Amino acid sequence: MKRECLKMAPQVLLKSLHMNIRMEESTFRILIKALCRIKRIDSAIQIQKYMIDDGYSLDGKTCSLIMSSLCEQSKLTSVEAISIWEEMRKLGFCLGIIDYSNMIKFLVKAGKGMDAFNILNQMKLDQIKPDIVCYTMVLSGIIAEGNYRKADELFDELLVLGLVPDVYTYNVCINGLCKQNKMEAAVEMVTYMEELDCKPNVVTCNTLLGALCKSGEVNKARDLVRKMRMRGVELNLHTYRIMLDGLVGKAEFIEACALLEEMLDKCFYPQSSTFDNIISGICQKGLVDKAHELKKKMVAKYSSPGATACAAPLL
Repeated sequence: MKRECLKMAPQVLLKSLHMNIRMEESTFRILIKALCRIKRIDSAIQIQKYMIDDGYSLDGKTCSLIMSSLCEQSKLTSVEAISIWEEMRKLGFCLGIIDYSNMIKFLVKAGKGMDAFNILNQMKLDQIKPDIVCYTMVLSGIIAEGNYRKADELFDELLVLGLVPDVYTYNVCINGLCKQNKMEAAVEMVTYMEELDCKPNVVTCNTLLGALCKSGEVNKARDLVRKMRMRGVELNLHTYRIMLDGLVGKAEFIEACALLEEMLDKCFYPQSSTFDNIISGICQKGLVDKAHELKKKMVAKYSSPGATACAAPLL
């Protein structure tokens, strides 16, 4: 149904009622699908109520469509979403694992980790076994809220249930450990991953690198980068930026300069403030020619460096 034709739908429905014409079930479904497409979820639910009042049974596929469309709403608040969720349950809709997953994803994205945790518990009460994706999303949400104790309990629970954590689950847990500054435990979890043939990826390593550099442990960060290369993990833009900021923070400008050249060769570009700091730092060490060389390379690869970098060789 086209968007402009939807404007005619209310008149058609009213005339049908006045003429005692009973709408077919397929007509209700077409209207609900059209309303979901234009993000009028409230109207879609109202049409569904009319459908039930008219003696038709609740359609699981239509309900799932409404829930899926609901979770795609960017302007909808978590309170509104949960209210509609409860209303759908009252109508007798038996939600499936996809419906629960969509709702959990919506709440986590909205920053409502504990609400997502409650949905997970409701899922279990409805005798639907959550998969590792559901647990990982909820873990991410409650860690983002800083509820680390609950996150530990949830991780233990999924292991007891026999679920196998994947690299995304481990990355979420490692991020939680890094946020608590439990670096030894975070590194230990990476070792545990490898023992279980779950290969760490660049996100795993970047999470650790960021925490190490933030705490000033650049030597450990160097060692981690070396191990990353040995494991065949490709460094990405974020990896280089983390390491450059860590090296600049420790005034390791010569090493930062070498890493910057490697970065530019891969067509990755540093933040302008980091580039300026490196240029200024090597100029202070008397390496003005090197600064000019880096500037030329940067201009050729990307664009003109910042004002500080341009002025540094002159100073």
